Amino acid sequence: MLDDREIKGLLLRTAARDAGSAEAFERLYRACAPLLLGIAKRVVGRVELAEEVLHDSFAKIWRAADSFDPLANQPVAWMVAIVRNRAIDTRSSHDVSRVQSYHGTAAEDPDGILDRLFEWNEGADETEDRRRSAQWLRECLARLQAVERQALVLAFDQGLSHSELAAHLGKPLGTVKSWVRRGMGNLRQCVETCMGAR
Repeated sequence: MLDDREIKGLLLRTAARDAGSAEAFERLYRACAPLLLGIAKRVVGRVELAEEVLHDSFAKIWRAADSFDPLANQPVAWMVAIVRNRAIDTRSSHDVSRVQSYHGTAAEDPDGILDRLFEWNEGADETEDRRRSAQWLRECLARLQAVERQALVLAFDQGLSHSELAAHLGKPLGTVKSWVRRGMGNLRQCVETCMGAR
């Protein structure tokens, strides 16, 4: 996969709507489609729906490329947000029931879940910095309290909102929000510590 600088350049060339826009968009698709398809699959749970999400998302990326702000947004995160939002809408409209029970699993086997969550970071063509960041994130997520890790895993892997998390876990909304907020804070602090020690 290309680095952020190259992806940002392709998005800006796509937005220019000039003679090179189609070629830039094609390169953007080839570079990012595998990652974005994997994210769509994790949310909708079915290959055919994930492919539909990917198609719709890239159509939106093409149309909205001129709204991408390179100073305010990271290019991959911007595209991921589009895919996740489309995937959540698709899951709802198709009544896809794929919320799995992570009771115990997230606490007892974090490596298995975390390897799956971060598998897109492990490609042979990824930069060393990206692989290192994925390793830090994996290790830090594994250090969280079980309830914090479970909430974050469900939110990321299943694309659940706070209210959906509360309903699934059978806990008050305020409690779930607290777990997510505390988990994200602890995760950020841990990753920043790892980065400072490199």
